[in-house]
Amino acid sequence: MRLVPIEYLRDGDIIARDIISYDGGVLLRHDTRFKEVFKSRLIERNISEVYINDEISKGIEPTEIIESTVRQRMTNDIKRQFDKLKDKLELDISVVSEITTTLMEQLSRKEMILELDDLKTNDHYTYEHCLAVAILTSLVCDKMNMNIYQKEKIVMGAVIHDIGKIIIPKDILNKPDRLTKEEYEIIKTHTEIGYKMIKDNKELSPITKLAVLCHHEREDGSGYPLGKGEELHIGTKIVAACDLYHALISDRCYRQGLPINEVIAIGQKEAINPSIRKIIENLFAYYPVGCMIQLNDGTIGIVEKNTFSDIKRPVIRVIEKEEGKLIAKSKLNLQDEHQLYIVSRYYERC
Repeated sequence: MRLVPIEYLRDGDIIARDIISYDGGVLLRHDTRFKEVFKSRLIERNISEVYINDEISKGIEPTEIIESTVRQRMTNDIKRQFDKLKDKLELDISVVSEITTTLMEQLSRKEMILELDDLKTNDHYTYEHCLAVAILTSLVCDKMNMNIYQKEKIVMGAVIHDIGKIIIPKDILNKPDRLTKEEYEIIKTHTEIGYKMIKDNKELSPITKLAVLCHHEREDGSGYPLGKGEELHIGTKIVAACDLYHALISDRCYRQGLPINEVIAIGQKEAINPSIRKIIENLFAYYPVGCMIQLNDGTIGIVEKNTFSDIKRPVIRVIEKEEGKLIAKSKLNLQDEHQLYIVSRYYERC
């Protein structure tokens, strides 16, 4: 499997994975041959890269951290709960709890390295963002050896952390231009709005409620709405950091998602807990499995495997050009080749 940006797809390329829309429908099924007319539909859904099957990437199989159908079901469940709270001021905690439990079970099976594609949002940012932040939160809790009971309360807070945004006018939430000072102040109210919606719900833990209220707080007291600092609960600190990192990597109506090196550089400047920051930085692969890269000596390759010991130095499949065609050659483990390193992603119509 090879990960290819939309603009580099050619007619006849074979789609390697089902591409699923927000409502659970399949936009393109695996084994479909790509046609130029499909491109606009994918771009409309914020899908910028897709996996294809071809000879040079044969045998490369990226692992989905959560099965696509399960992920879609959880996203839809989050949307339904948010809509229910907006219309009837009711929140079905059993559904939120089930989403949380399912997510934790899906992620508990093995050690994982996250790739940006694992957390990409497509059609509906708020709901998919909440799920992605919950995924990150669950993984960080595991790395911090959080007990299962505390972890569940924190992850549940991540699942509903942006629930107050259902009240914010959509023309402000989705504004493609820079927000005015007044509009930004309106956006900031979503933390307190969300908290007021759930504060009297006795089925929710105070830890969960704090994650909703304080996920924009910073350790130096510069965040909102309370201006709290280091005394923040650890669960709130985790959700706040995960919310920040996912917001930076996500495509939004006003900008493209940032590459992981820029995300980490920005994260270093934010007043978030250093231990949590380090855990998140070590969760992300710089180059996803299946993407093409170029080394400092000009070598072209496809990432075959990322490893925890050094996420910047994956195992790659070397690709060479012969008679105008790209051909798969040898395998190279960059952890054994200290003079070589990746300088950039590589793009070419193959």
